[in-house]
Amino acid sequence: MEFCPECGKLLIPKKKGKSKILTCSKCGYESKLKEEGSYEVSDEVEHKASDIIEVIDTEGEGGFTEAEIEERRERFIEGIDFFETE
Repeated sequence: MEFCPECGKLLIPKKKGKSKILTCSKCGYESKLKEEGSYEVSDEVEHKASDIIEVIDTEGEGGFTEAEIEERRERFIEGIDFFETE
């Protein structure tokens, strides 16, 4: 990872013609890559099972009884436990 010497923002690798350069999206600073192929851009985000949120709506026509709500909570907690133990 390299940062812009002008503003401090992360430099992003991009193609410019046949070559690749590092550019700053904030101020436009550009610099050459030090080693070809030494930079990789990845935007994959991993979530834990505990990041999942179940929304239970008890208002209106489709309302649930307290027993149904408790059963859903238990199933949700079991699901989180299952994914966290894998």
